[in-house]
Amino acid sequence: MRKMTVLYKIAFSALFIALGIILSRFFSLPYLFGLPFLKISFSMSVIFFASFYLGPLYGTIVSFAVDFFGALLFPQGGPYDFLFSIPAIIQGFIPYFVYKVLEKCKVDRKYPIVLGIILLLLDVFVLVFVLTHDTFSYTTSSTKYEFTPTLKIIIPLVFFILSIIFYVAILLFKRKYKDRKINQYYNLYLIAASMFITYFFFKIPVSSLIFMYRLNYSFEVIYGVRGLTGFLTAFVHYIIVIVALNVSLKSGVKGALLPKELMFEDKKIEGEEDVRK
Repeated sequence: MRKMTVLYKIAFSALFIALGIILSRFFSLPYLFGLPFLKISFSMSVIFFASFYLGPLYGTIVSFAVDFFGALLFPQGGPYDFLFSIPAIIQGFIPYFVYKVLEKCKVDRKYPIVLGIILLLLDVFVLVFVLTHDTFSYTTSSTKYEFTPTLKIIIPLVFFILSIIFYVAILLFKRKYKDRKINQYYNLYLIAASMFITYFFFKIPVSSLIFMYRLNYSFEVIYGVRGLTGFLTAFVHYIIVIVALNVSLKSGVKGALLPKELMFEDKKIEGEEDVRK
């Protein structure tokens, strides 16, 4: 594989920034259920992919630029505040390192163990959050939302079933790509675990703290509601990232997560072919 040049990274960063802004501002669902802090956007997939493919530095640049220029050019609320860009920066910076750490720990080779633990923790969180709240509101004066007895049964059950479906789907997804390059160069289980850890243990907690500090919102409610919706969209982001990584391998350019040895292997193969000729 060829080494990724700086010019290549800059060009793709610009592409990802433009794509991220379009997805974030024109193909997103802001103010979901009337909640000003809740938004579903596919720009997250672009940022995750940028971190995995271009590396943490360019992933951070992409994530910050998407948030900054998106808010500047197409505002969806009040004036721009740098504090609200911090969660976006975290999302572009952290995934690469989480993957590398998990890879060095040599986990999830046969089964997605880390992901299974994360899903279990999230199921417990959903159960506790729903059972301990009859009503919830993000401020004292905002609309109150009610968890009826029926919802207290349905919501945890739905999320538990979704966890099983998600876990099994990733196992099947790895089998589907068994004979493809992406399965040789990337650990698909660790990709999912890295995305979940970044989102649920870094981005959501930090953004919830910022909302609490700046707008006096309830940290528990912000984290809980964002966790619920993020859980529902996580698998979609995962599929998009895996497909994008698979397509990127066809370019013959080494992504940030791939080991340096790949370039030496290619040179060795080329040298052997020249000797044969």
